[in-house]
Amino acid sequence: MADDKKTSLRTIDSVLQLLGTLGRYQLLQAVLLGIGNLTVCFHLLNFVFIAQPVKQQCAVTPLYGNDTNTDYGKCDVSVRNTTANVTSTHACNAWTYDMERDHSIVSEWDLVCGDVFLGRLPQSLFIVGQGIGAATVSVMSDKFGRKPFLVMSHVLTAGAGLALAFAPNIAAFSGLRLVNGIFQQGIVVTTCTMGMEEFPMNRRIEVSTMFTLGWSVCTMLLTGTAYLLRDMDWRTLQLCFVSVSTLVIFQIIFLGESLRWLITNKKAKKAFAVFKRAAKISNIDVSNVALPGIGTEQASVELNRTESKYVETPSDKQTDVVKYNCLDLVRTKFMLKISGVVWFSWLVDSLTYFSLYLTSSSLHDDFYLNFFLNSLAEVPAGPLYWYVGRRWGRRIFFMTFHTLAGICLLMATVIKGLAVGPVALTSATILAFIGKVGNTACFNAMFAYAPEIYPTNLRSVGMGSGSTAARVGGMIAPFVSLLAAEISWAPGTIFGIACLITAALNYQLPEPEGRELPQTIEDVKAWDKTPARG
Repeated sequence: MADDKKTSLRTIDSVLQLLGTLGRYQLLQAVLLGIGNLTVCFHLLNFVFIAQPVKQQCAVTPLYGNDTNTDYGKCDVSVRNTTANVTSTHACNAWTYDMERDHSIVSEWDLVCGDVFLGRLPQSLFIVGQGIGAATVSVMSDKFGRKPFLVMSHVLTAGAGLALAFAPNIAAFSGLRLVNGIFQQGIVVTTCTMGMEEFPMNRRIEVSTMFTLGWSVCTMLLTGTAYLLRDMDWRTLQLCFVSVSTLVIFQIIFLGESLRWLITNKKAKKAFAVFKRAAKISNIDVSNVALPGIGTEQASVELNRTESKYVETPSDKQTDVVKYNCLDLVRTKFMLKISGVVWFSWLVDSLTYFSLYLTSSSLHDDFYLNFFLNSLAEVPAGPLYWYVGRRWGRRIFFMTFHTLAGICLLMATVIKGLAVGPVALTSATILAFIGKVGNTACFNAMFAYAPEIYPTNLRSVGMGSGSTAARVGGMIAPFVSLLAAEISWAPGTIFGIACLITAALNYQLPEPEGRELPQTIEDVKAWDKTPARG
């Protein structure tokens, strides 16, 4: 700046604008945060490949022999007594499989027949761990900073993932999946929060689109990795998946703390250090620039404790930093309504998303190609969110695509149940694919929307609480196939109706498009339901 007098930036958003829209520093931060996408994907969805379903048959045993009077089935042995003309049935105690025994945890530990529940338990415990992590790590992230807990979560996730490869039995494996889920969720919450905090309001939706597309690319990379290593045992495969966590070294060295968090919490020394480093990388002169609210004789924007702690006003002197806790998510009728809709939406989206991912086999018979096609269905989510969310707002986006998902899933269920023939099957498959696109768009977009509607010192807590609700849906998802086996039309009907109910509830959501990230709850209350223009 040419003037001798320091220029005080009025808002935190103006700080980010000064650093340059997707300038060198911000682009570097986006790439570094993208590592979280890769790590989370390889730790979350790896279970699909290391716990592949198998085809089994009772092994031949000396007790029953292998003559024409003995029939070895999947779970029992039928022995016919030709003299008495009586057939007796006996449960298997050993099996043979259509793959190498160490290829999957299912075949290695005989998680079939009466123990099939144990084969699904580790993934449900992983989701339970995610819920625990979302409720705990998110609080620490708001209180002590984003970067320390992001790095900590990466390191501990890698440690738990490494231990999984050496699990001696299903009990140890399930326990480690629980621990793995706890630490992995710290990556999710903190990455999404920092992703929204590092960029100005006119670029947040572009950044969220990049992250969504990044997730789609990561799922495809996971599929390709698993396919190339398809002849290896599951322990080796797990070690290969865990190896992506070594990329955290780049976050440790190059990732900066969230400027928005530092400024809001008046960490002046650290904020100036990060700001100057960012300006240097972006080749911007900030020698005569003062940050808002800290390090200036007259702060432009202050958080003022009055009778209501949710007021943002100009002030000539330093004031206390506004602090929130978990109860502030539901303390007022306004916040209870917003949080309730976010929680319900995320629960429904997660249940539908993971159920379709873990149980769908309608797109193709090949296991790897089927997973790839499901990953491909995620690609439109980012561009759709960018186009609709920017043009008509986030609220309209959620209402539109929840409705699309609900209608398509219901129609696919009806056609599958009532119609027959290749045309009907193809139509149901196409509708199910479109329904998954709509569901995926909403599920992925919520990771970007939730951080936008909560104040800075409540942002990770709000994000974590919503993610915890999503874990409830994810916890149920592995068992949906059991319901489908009994009532084939039930899952699609439940998903479709739940999506339509969610679309109606989305009308209550506030609209963050065109608005700076809120510092206080009053900022959110002042928002209209339509995008801000100009």
